[in-house]
Amino acid sequence: MTQIKQPGFRMGRMLSRAHKYLYVLLRGRFVSHRGGVNFLLLTTKGRRTGRIKTVPLLYLVHNGDPCVIASRGGSPTAPDWLLNIRSDSKVRVQIGGVRREGTARIASGEEREELWPRFIENYAGYEGYQARTTRRFPIVIISQPKD
Repeated sequence: MTQIKQPGFRMGRMLSRAHKYLYVLLRGRFVSHRGGVNFLLLTTKGRRTGRIKTVPLLYLVHNGDPCVIASRGGSPTAPDWLLNIRSDSKVRVQIGGVRREGTARIASGEEREELWPRFIENYAGYEGYQARTTRRFPIVIISQPKD
């Protein structure tokens, strides 16, 4: 039986770490918006270790709340940050230089149907990612306290 090779994520992890480092160092300047796409930093608490984990993610705004997609580059397994928020929905989001606490939840089916085309419009690569796997990418909405 032929084994299907999963896409390598080493380069993606390295780029993600560099992006996170620059985002924090520059307080989001120059790295929160590239090529018409917006990025945020999502911080979760590790479900097993309890350590704080931060990842840069592309985001959209839906009804005033940031939304991210759990694609993991088309991997058949969910990203760790998604598993972390399923365990503890309290998160921190940094958009540009502004940090806020929030509560993460998986978008309903109706919300996902509305958001999926918007994510594709912002980054067409998500279609290719989705084609690599049967896993349906959850979209996460991060509710933040309103001022």
